[in-house]
Amino acid sequence: MNQIGRNMWIAIAVVALGQGAVLGWMIWDRTSLLANGREVVLEVIPVDPRSLFRGDYVILGYDISRFDLPAGTPTPERNAPYYVTLKKTDGPNWRAVGGSIEKPADVKPDEVVIKGRVDWIGRQQPEKLQEPVGVNLHYGIESFFVPEGTGRELEKMVGEKKISAVIAVDEDGNPAIKGLMSDGQRIYEESLF
Repeated sequence: MNQIGRNMWIAIAVVALGQGAVLGWMIWDRTSLLANGREVVLEVIPVDPRSLFRGDYVILGYDISRFDLPAGTPTPERNAPYYVTLKKTDGPNWRAVGGSIEKPADVKPDEVVIKGRVDWIGRQQPEKLQEPVGVNLHYGIESFFVPEGTGRELEKMVGEKKISAVIAVDEDGNPAIKGLMSDGQRIYEESLF
């Protein structure tokens, strides 16, 4: 084998190893988040009822996807990260109690910070400077794959507000769906592999 052929095989091996390393890191990162992330339960709200089920996944909406910035709060940029502080309620669900363009340094033991991205920012009208400004956020947990043939039943339960999502949140605020709950029981669980 000549030098050019040998160099070509070395280049192919390096590319294959690089791709394998990236894929392995992606799998490890997701598995680590699901296994070690702190669990929070969020109430699922209906999104457009005519398009909740598309193929083998269900579109999920959350009440934390719309956040009102208090008057005078710095307005985030579109697509910028935004951190929402969640606090456990008396029941299983968590609710938003604060938000910031920077990750809070002091988080209480009964709170979790989840990181989203800004989709849309309401306009502040000059005559209403003392009113909150609405911000729409997405977290990357807005769709959930379900076993084939179960989507219609799940779609109906989401429309009736009978579903909550179990979310794992890591130390950086990155979320992942661990499963879905109905009446306090897990009805779907995300596989680690």
